[in-house]
This record gives sequence, C-alpha cells and structure tokens, in this order.
Amino acid sequence: MVNDYSGTYVAINCRNKKKSPKKKAATTSRDFFSVTMLMWKALGAMLLITVVIGITSTIWYGWQVQLALDQIGSNKITNTELASENRILIAQRDLMLTQEHIEKAAEGIGLYFPTKSQLRYP
Repeated sequence: MVNDYSGTYVAINCRNKKKSPKKKAATTSRDFFSVTMLMWKALGAMLLITVVIGITSTIWYGWQVQLALDQIGSNKITNTELASENRILIAQRDLMLTQEHIEKAAEGIGLYFPTKSQLRYP
C-alpha cells in the first residue's frame, strides 16, 4: 500500500524534512467523526421510533383483543337469553295451535261451526 505524503514535505536548505500531518489528519478526522456521529444519531432516532411504534401497536392490539373478548361474552349472554325466550315462544305457539284453543278463540270472536246446510264439498 502506498501512502500519500503530498503536502507533508517541505524543502528547507535543500533538505527534505517531514512536516507533521496533524492539520490535514485533524480535518479529515473531524469530518469522519461528524458523519459517524450523524449516522449514529440517525440510527438511534430510528431505533427509538421503532420501539415507540412497537410498544404502541402492542398495546393497541391487546386493547382490541380485550374488546373483542368482551363483545363475545356479551353476545353469548344475549344469545342464551334469546334462546330461552325462543323456547318459551315455541311452547306458547304449540299451545295456541291445539284444537281446543282454536275453537275457544273462534267462539270468543263469534265464529261457530257451520251447519249441515252450510257445508259444501267440491
């Protein structure tokens, strides 16, 4: 590997003396560190945003699951209530469809069985 020493040699009295490259190296090191620090800060900011989004989405998802479970529980309670009411209504309907109940209800509104002269068969 060839090192670049341009700008580091100064000719004094026909002798080449090496001048220390502090100034040139310090400038490049500052640039290097500022870019590196900027990159680390950007990486840290992205990591912080990712963590905040991750925690927030986890909390939101847990909240949605809890709401869904609550709704399932309330729907189960409503379903059992409606099923028991449906059984009661089916029993009442079966009682209302009996022959005796229909005849009693027909007499209550003024209907009677037809006489022999009123019957007509096709």
